Amino acid sequence: MKAAILALLLAACSAATAAQMPSGTNVQQKIPNSWFMKAKGYEKALALQKETGADLFVVFTRDSPASEKGLCQWLDSKGLTTSAVRDYLRNYIKVTVPLPSNPESQKMAEDFDVRKCPAVFIVQPDGKRYYCKVFEYPDGHPKIFPPETLVELFRARSSERYQTGSAQESVESKTE
Repeated sequence: MKAAILALLLAACSAATAAQMPSGTNVQQKIPNSWFMKAKGYEKALALQKETGADLFVVFTRDSPASEKGLCQWLDSKGLTTSAVRDYLRNYIKVTVPLPSNPESQKMAEDFDVRKCPAVFIVQPDGKRYYCKVFEYPDGHPKIFPPETLVELFRARSSERYQTGSAQESVESKTE
């Protein structure tokens, strides 16, 4: 009896995991958890995108002194590292481009028309790039969107394979 229950639980977990992954080939095994860095990392990410068909999640950042609480640090601590966002981004190829940087990264920022950091983009496999607004400015002061809103903003700018609700539903059940 215990073996049957364990088998059912394992099957349910496998089905839930499969539902969280984009359709198509076994993309998750090929997408690293780590972030690619700078323009050279972006080129590697593009090659991996051709292989997997996954969207790219690109973040341009600017370092700020430790004495300052910059928006880039705020996005990282209150947005990108939250469990809801981190879990959702698991199926994306992630790239971070710190600015100012080497000439290749500077050129990349110009190509993306980065005006302010942080700047977040989704790059779909067909090459379309979509800017993702991550802050609002009520009363003239920045306020980061809540993690659940960030996930929905990222999903809205992602390719069709990311449009199913199963990944988000799984994330919501983990955070409740």
